[in-house]
Amino acid sequence: MIALLTPGTILLAQKTTIAVLDFEGRGISQTEVAALTDRLRNELFRLEVFQVVERGMMETILTEQDFQLTGCTSNECLVEVGQLLGAQMMVGGSISRVGDMYTASARIVNVETSQVIMVADYDLEGKINDMLTIGMRALAIRLGGDEKAPPPT
Repeated sequence: MIALLTPGTILLAQKTTIAVLDFEGRGISQTEVAALTDRLRNELFRLEVFQVVERGMMETILTEQDFQLTGCTSNECLVEVGQLLGAQMMVGGSISRVGDMYTASARIVNVETSQVIMVADYDLEGKINDMLTIGMRALAIRLGGDEKAPPPT
């Protein structure tokens, strides 16, 4: 059997598979939380560091396994979901609003070891759309290992 390896397939083979659970929302609507979490997934994909499990694929697999995500915020739950999805790493977190300040907090959990391997926070004073367009990109960059993510503009 002959396998053809192109630079793209070699790069893909080296990427860590990561899945992002919908964040917990505090002081913002579930629709806003879903939009922000989707944007974070996209921004993690754009980093070209991770192979990101798509939301639709996650929902299909978890529905087939009859797994309920409601209240799934603990590291143990993230690990269980990651095992079902075949992900190496899981991202969980929260997005909160206090006055005009928004804060996003995220953690990456290694599915095999159950250990938190990265935490990142991003604070933004302004509007929710700024958190969508600026904050989620900055949070993704920080989760990708760059602590000097761009400040808000």
